[in-house]
Amino acid sequence: MRSLKFGCLWIGGPLAALLVAYLAYLYSIDFFAADNCSDAGGSFHYDRGECSFTETYRGEVPDLWPV
Repeated sequence: MRSLKFGCLWIGGPLAALLVAYLAYLYSIDFFAADNCSDAGGSFHYDRGECSFTETYRGEVPDLWPV
């Protein structure tokens, strides 16, 4: 019975870590895209997910780090 518990930890632990890493990656995509766009002198359009150098974004800026 004890080996079954350790086996679940060896499988479940890395899977949970991969899930957390993937979710952190998904949340960081928009943050880094907006940061790179503003560093280049553009305006990041959060609703479309693209950088524009000709028009300014006038919408509400979402919270990019929900934690």
